[in-house]
Amino acid sequence: MARSMLICWRYRLTIVCGLLLFRCEPLQAYANQHPPLSSPAAHLLHGDDGGHPITITGNGAETSGFEATDIFRCCSEVQGSCKAACENLSLARIASEPGSREAKLVDVRKYCPRLLASFWQCMNETMVAIQRGASWPGRICCPLAMSVRCQHVCATGSSREDLRTGCRASDEQQLYGCLKRQEDGHRCCSSARTAECLDACGEVFQRYQTPSRALREQVLVACRTNNSNVMQCIKGFIDVTFNRNLKRYVPCCDASPEPKCRRVCHETLTAGGSDTDPYTVEEMIDQLQHRGGCGALMPTQPLWKCFLEADKQRPAGQQPNSNEVSRINQIGMDSAKQHCCLKAESVRCRRLCSTTYANEWTTNLVDFEQECLTAPDEHALRQCIDEVDEPCELGCDGLSFCSNFNNRPTELFRSCRHQSDMAARGDVEQWRQQGFIPFPGNVQLPIRNETECSYEIWKSIACTLQIKPCTKGYHTNHICRQDCQEVLKNCVDWERMPGGHTVSSLCQQLAPQNNSMPCISMGRFQPHGSIGSAGMNDGEQRIITDVALVSPCKGNPCNATQICVANRDGTFGYRCVNGCPLGEASSYLVPVGAFVRIPVSVTQKGCLKVCRCADTGRIEKCQPLPCISYDSCTLAGKRFAHLTHFYVECNVCSCFAEEITCTKRQCHVPGLTVDRSFTSLPCNCPPHYVPVCGRNGNTYPSACVAKCAGIQEGDIEFGPCRARNPCEGVDCGPLSVCLPDWNVCLSGMHKPCPQYRCVNFTTTNCSTITDIRDTNLGYHANLCNMAYERASFAYREKYRKICETSRRRNQVCGVNGVTYRSECEAWSDYSTVDYNGPCQEVGLISPLLDARCSSIKCPRRKMVNCNPVLPPGACCPVCGTALRIVYSRKQIDRGLYALRGHSTEYLTLKSILHSLEALLQTVECRLSGQLTFENDLYVVLETLSRAPSRLQTQICAREAERLVTLVRTQSHRITSELNLSALTVATLVTGSSGASNVYSSVIVVVVGITVANCLAGLLAGWHLRL
Repeated sequence: MARSMLICWRYRLTIVCGLLLFRCEPLQAYANQHPPLSSPAAHLLHGDDGGHPITITGNGAETSGFEATDIFRCCSEVQGSCKAACENLSLARIASEPGSREAKLVDVRKYCPRLLASFWQCMNETMVAIQRGASWPGRICCPLAMSVRCQHVCATGSSREDLRTGCRASDEQQLYGCLKRQEDGHRCCSSARTAECLDACGEVFQRYQTPSRALREQVLVACRTNNSNVMQCIKGFIDVTFNRNLKRYVPCCDASPEPKCRRVCHETLTAGGSDTDPYTVEEMIDQLQHRGGCGALMPTQPLWKCFLEADKQRPAGQQPNSNEVSRINQIGMDSAKQHCCLKAESVRCRRLCSTTYANEWTTNLVDFEQECLTAPDEHALRQCIDEVDEPCELGCDGLSFCSNFNNRPTELFRSCRHQSDMAARGDVEQWRQQGFIPFPGNVQLPIRNETECSYEIWKSIACTLQIKPCTKGYHTNHICRQDCQEVLKNCVDWERMPGGHTVSSLCQQLAPQNNSMPCISMGRFQPHGSIGSAGMNDGEQRIITDVALVSPCKGNPCNATQICVANRDGTFGYRCVNGCPLGEASSYLVPVGAFVRIPVSVTQKGCLKVCRCADTGRIEKCQPLPCISYDSCTLAGKRFAHLTHFYVECNVCSCFAEEITCTKRQCHVPGLTVDRSFTSLPCNCPPHYVPVCGRNGNTYPSACVAKCAGIQEGDIEFGPCRARNPCEGVDCGPLSVCLPDWNVCLSGMHKPCPQYRCVNFTTTNCSTITDIRDTNLGYHANLCNMAYERASFAYREKYRKICETSRRRNQVCGVNGVTYRSECEAWSDYSTVDYNGPCQEVGLISPLLDARCSSIKCPRRKMVNCNPVLPPGACCPVCGTALRIVYSRKQIDRGLYALRGHSTEYLTLKSILHSLEALLQTVECRLSGQLTFENDLYVVLETLSRAPSRLQTQICAREAERLVTLVRTQSHRITSELNLSALTVATLVTGSSGASNVYSSVIVVVVGITVANCLAGLLAGWHLRL
């Protein structure tokens, strides 16, 4: 007896006790139960004189050694029109629709003479094979085969067993699903006792969709009395599940990546049929699969997974204990979008947003979308939610209709993909046919013909709306008001326009009212910039390049439960890591092991909890965070709103949750500061290089600088931090090894700051810790090999194929003031090389970016025209794009409180730099960073190439701008992750004016603070807090 295959070829979504559940239908081994043919089936296409007659015996065996023939073999024997007619013949259609065979053979008879004896012999044999299996119920499925070879094998076969030679079950799931249904139908209907029941039963299985209500009633009428076997067998195929509350599953629609699927899903679930005749669950699934193109019903797909998990309940009789909470109440429907709710301008929209994405979305979703997401004043809210669904990504290419958007590797787009390209084409065709354009607010804009308004303009509008280019500064998609007014004025037929609308009133819904806000000019995507006056900026050009090489993760090639991470080791590839969705209906994933912040209250702002993404792919182990207030801050009689930035002299300050945090730059005040005594170091410390190690794991150039940074005298040890072996005196236990793991902690509460980790060989696979260098710079493929050779661990290499490791060059000095064994060790610590040799001087800040270290010889720059930046304390400029980030120590403290002493390394400098690197889209750039003695983070993005091209340099600059924008706008990617949520201000470093003007990109809030107050504040400690 054949054994059943343990493979789910089909899933049925059913409701059991009010729960949406997937029922797996395994693929059963099929034995041919059909009766043998009892009469000859030889069919000659041209009669006795047109081919060789073949006789078939009663058991279906061929008397002349006949073998099923592939039709392409027949076609290869002829040429010209006959060959074309032959190749256009679909055997699958002939086999599935026997009544249409003669019509489909017309062209073959017309163009292929009877004299072609071998050809007609081959064709006769093929038709005999088709006729031989005519009674097989699986024939109707043959057109569903994906490959032509499989179609031919199916058309000439008479059982499932015959498909093995040309159809792979893993590739032809739709075909095999149909075969299973037809076999079930044959099994059920063959026991019918009346012709009426046989016909009604057969109709149920003629289509692959759920039988309609009329068809279900027809079966009941025809088979109920004398066909109990049929009714018992067919029950599972005509039973349907009624659900009068399909609207509660509407948020699941947003889980689909396809716009058409999302639209049809919203329409189906919100319509839901009438109250007297509602949609069944099966009919709803058919609508999504066949009309919406939502794909096969697989529980691993985001849309179907959401349906599966949206309503999970406990088995009957099982009561929750005090520590268990429902999944939706625990993490909400979409906590990533909940972080956007703080951006709502109105109190009502803020509340609707919070409740919609928490646990009250069934009643609030429609109101929220209609009142808030279409409101002109809620641009920031809508932009944030758009960023969750479709983040702005670098580069656009591969479009056919919207070809003017191609070859733009340094520009940002939300939806540069084939589906959007086709949607834009469809929009234009629909507008041309209908004569109007749908506009927000149920307004139909009548359009003028193409003689009055160019086709290219409508094409540009459709492509802009579908491809969604983003601005660099705020990642907005708003069309510039000037473009909007020009298009509506010239291309809308105002004579047919309903009253009550003007150009200004309509553009107010699309374009920002603030003219200073960045916007998208459609003229940039016109062949000649025919819309508006804003064409391509000076110095900006479209560069032809392979965008797939630059951005391997573009389009997310991983599956729905994984995150794509670009390789930066020179392989130019990617890897897929498992992740957790931030909510039961969220499409945003965080990697396994990440700690995330989840809002816990819809009524009180600032109350969150910290949870971890577990290996199971679920958000677990939540701990509450202390609630914070988003009230304003006060300094020197001035009030500053939450999340605003301002200057105190040369220092940038941020207001975050009633806390003011400022950098500690030493400001040069002309007329008040004596030039001879000005050192440019914090607190005007002398430029002596006597390195000390702070308890936070950071090396400072002197004790004076460390104290000025807030390190207490008792927490300072002389000598660099790496001069000590952190594993000395550490007992990790049996079968364990201690590995140095240098960290820089960002808060005084971080006690102790972890500098090592223990690896147990019984619980950790040592082969997974790869690319090891020992203290003698010997390379080991993994930790197992290192332990076998009894070597001592030094560091793990990240960029082994690109960076340099040489025993001849004993040491290098990083820009962070740390001495490393090699360039590769510096790179593995998210640093970059300042100069060769051990660290021996502290660089003074110079507005001209010249070397201020007398004994240091700086290495040659990568290229002559590079953009040099000088990190604080470094001696030599670095070619790259730099940004400075102010962080909130109180936010770090709150995170440490929630972690309760476990996994505290997640709130270190290395962890933050790792999370920032994960936000990079391209593989051309490397990220490094340090905690400066001015109490901010200095991050540099530089190209991996030793001789970078102009394009590579531009791409890294755009990546730096993306990071600045994500922090500036407090994107969900920043606010969701625990470590990144501490970042409050990010600003680009401008190389033209040197280090003296590093915060030029911040929106400055003028502060009327006198110089005397400023100096008093500086003398009082420089770190201003409330």
